[in-house]
Amino acid sequence: MPLSPAVRALTRLLDVLPDVVRRKLVWGAVLASQPRFLVTVCAVLRSADGRVLLFEHRFWQDGRWGVPSGHMRHGETPAAAAARELREECGLRARDLRVVRVVAGEGGQRHRVEIWLLGSLDITEAPDQSLLESREICRAELLTPEVALRTARPGQARILTDLLTPTED
Repeated sequence: MPLSPAVRALTRLLDVLPDVVRRKLVWGAVLASQPRFLVTVCAVLRSADGRVLLFEHRFWQDGRWGVPSGHMRHGETPAAAAARELREECGLRARDLRVVRVVAGEGGQRHRVEIWLLGSLDITEAPDQSLLESREICRAELLTPEVALRTARPGQARILTDLLTPTED
């Protein structure tokens, strides 16, 4: 298929530009023409006895309880983002964080990607209210997997069911 006159003219213009300028223009065009995605991390964190940490989030509408979560920053790895969010939300440090699932477009959110991680915590009780980031988090609880599945917001409960249900080898 022959190129249109406009595309041929643009190609000739790009050919005479310095490499650095050409790369910036092409990259700018890619950024301007491609969809943006919000990337969040969701951390399923368990204590040594198998209980799951859930937070009651102040602003969530479809059920207020869920796993520690938040947005990834540019250049962060999923594990670093999950660890940062946990520290910001309650001051805890997770261990053994590893990516176990990536979910895109869940719940009609076409431009959202969730990266789910599993990890562990060295705690025997939930963080005290005074440790919580109170603008966003109301309460924290360590719940058995069964209670966590009943308590978590519906979208998270579906994924938690898969992640917390033992598999037969």
